[in-house]
Formats: sequence, C-alpha cells, structure tokens
Amino acid sequence: MIEVIAEPEFQKVDGSEKTFPLKTSAVIDYASYDCEVNRVDFRPTLMYAARTFKFTIKNTSLINLDFNFKIANSSTGILDAGPYSIIPKKGSIAPDCDDNFIVKFSPIEVEADFSRILSANINNLNPNKDALIIEANGIAERPVIHFELPPSTYREKKEKDMTPVDTKLKVIEFESLGTNIKNTKRFMAVNPTSSGYEFEWEEIPDLDKKQKPLFRCVTPKGLILSGKKSEMVFEYTPDSVGEHESKWVFRIPSEGITQTFLVVGHVNEPNVLFQTGKLKFGPLLLQGKNKETIRIINQEHIPFAFNFSKESVKGSPDYGDSLRVSPMSGVVPALSDLPIEINFSPKFELTYNYNLTCNVKRKARPLVFNIKGEGYKIHHSVFADEPKVEVSSSSPFDL
Repeated sequence: MIEVIAEPEFQKVDGSEKTFPLKTSAVIDYASYDCEVNRVDFRPTLMYAARTFKFTIKNTSLINLDFNFKIANSSTGILDAGPYSIIPKKGSIAPDCDDNFIVKFSPIEVEADFSRILSANINNLNPNKDALIIEANGIAERPVIHFELPPSTYREKKEKDMTPVDTKLKVIEFESLGTNIKNTKRFMAVNPTSSGYEFEWEEIPDLDKKQKPLFRCVTPKGLILSGKKSEMVFEYTPDSVGEHESKWVFRIPSEGITQTFLVVGHVNEPNVLFQTGKLKFGPLLLQGKNKETIRIINQEHIPFAFNFSKESVKGSPDYGDSLRVSPMSGVVPALSDLPIEINFSPKFELTYNYNLTCNVKRKARPLVFNIKGEGYKIHHSVFADEPKVEVSSSSPFDL
C-alpha cells in the first residue's frame, strides 16, 4: 500500500449501516525488458547529412515499463548528446508490448571521437536485470559543398506514379499560384572547407521539348569563401497549368565537383470564381432598366486583380449599348468577395445572350458568365367591326 485516501466528512445515521463485499486485485512485478541491441556503429556520414538506426524494446513484465533515455559522453560521463538523438526519448510501454526507437546521427562538424552512451532510466527495474545501455559511434566526413535545401516530397510522389527519380539528383521544387507570374526560390550553399572556390550553374537542354525556358538561375556564377555561405536564387515563370521539369548542373571547376539538380515547378490554378455561372433577366420593356448583383469570390490567401473584356460586355453589334457592368476592373481581397453590378436596359426588340469574360491575373483561362435577357415594346392595332366596303380614292365614304 502506497497511500491511504482520507474519507470525506460525513455524519453517521443510526441504523443505516450495510455490509458490501469488495473485490480487489493487484499486479505486483518488477519492470523487465528484452532488447537485442547494445551497440550502434554508423557508417561514415557527411557533415549536415544524417543516418538513422532502428531497434525495438519489448516489455516482458506484467506492469508498464516507464523509460527515459539520456545520452552521455563515453569518456567523461557528462550528459552530452553531441550529434545523436533518439525518438521517443521518454515514454511508457504496456505489458507484453514493444516499441520502436530511432537513433539519429547528424554531425555538423568533423571530430576525432563521436562515441556516446545511450542509457535508459527504467522505473522499478528488476534488480537482477542489467540496465539498458547502448554504445553509439560514428564517423563524420567533411564535404566540399553542402546545400541547405528545404525538404521535398517530389521523389516519393514520382515513385508512387511508377516514374522514379534518380537518387543522385537533388530536387529544387516550386509551387506557383497561377501562370505568368515570377516565382523565386532561394537557398544557401555552404563551403565547409579551408579554402574558397568559384562555382557555376548550367542548364541541361532538353532536345525533346521545344519550349521557351521557364526556369532561370539568377546566380549563374560566384565565389564561396572558406567557412561561408552563398545564396543561390532560381526563378520560375510558367505559362501553362501543369508540372514542369528542368535539369541543371552545379560545378566547382577547381575541385572537379559536379552535382545535377532536378528543378520542378507545379502550377495551381487560383481558386477565384463567380458565385453563380449565369443570370437571366427575362422580358423587359425597351428603355426599361433592371439591375442584379453577382459576386466574384477569392478563396486564396492573396488578392487577385480582375478585368472584364469590353467586347464581351458589348456583345453582338445588334445589341447596342444594352448592358453595363460595374466595376469593370478591380482587386478581390484575399479570402473575400466583391459585388459586381449588372445593369440591363434593352435598346432593341430582340433576345439577348451575353458571355462575359473576366480575366483574372495569374489564371490561365478567363472566367465566363452567361447573361440572357429579352427586349420588347407595346404594339398598337386598330380593327373595324363594320362589314367590308369597297371604296376608291375619288368617291366619298360616309361612316
């Protein structure tokens, strides 16, 4: 028994005593585990890169196994994780269950000794069971160049599409919201060596695709000093919706180093639309006026400019100036909408059919809105109830 919980205050009522059977159970055991790993040796790893090792711990006891990993320097015993980390670091494993652990080795400098001790503090560990200790060691190598590229899922996506990407290629990925807009991607290149060098970029032409270049390197040449970083800048200006690729080669001539990059661009059509796709005014007396309001909706996180085509508002030459749109141009705020007034005043007695086109910046295709209406006028007719009488222009006729 660990603690007795005090009863709340109460007042005893005579004759109310009752006896109930209370069944209790308890599980008593020491924590114990099963782990086949006691040493991890990582292969030589480039600075700024990473390697991982996966292992399993099984709880062989009848109680929860509560653990907390600590990483210490094997020489000094001082807590010092260095380039190592473990996931999960702290937690609990249910009885007769297991959990997977991942040790990560990610050096950022070359050192002579990377040996560390990973020890798990386990609550109520069986005195006859050795403490869980794993020795870790690794070797770091200094690269000539390191690129600080953001993570990309393009490789995994292409593997699912059964079109795998060469593992030797580094991927630079763009996302463009619409077409005919300049998108910029910036990343740093690090020179971890003891001497500076010059670099250059060159695009590998694709002879099978005869199209104007969509990608441009803003930093085609430059110098990276020892221990410094240099910013690399690429631009992507798509002219059509879809996915575009281009291969580039990065060179360090003095070191004989080359690295091929796959530059990828994705174009997403901006989600800007009309509240409805059509409007019907119905019959309207000539020179009469009718007004309706429609809304143009912007579901994106940035504003978009728009303008209506004057030719589409004018419609057929037979329509005259029967339709007006206000405003003809403007900007729809981000995550908002804008009212558009449609005024219809038929000038001629006929049926009207307009297909308004609204050009939205960055959209490859304009929005189309259909408007129908009809103009009419009142026609007068005079009829005589008398029988038909033959008359001539020379003879008088009396009614």
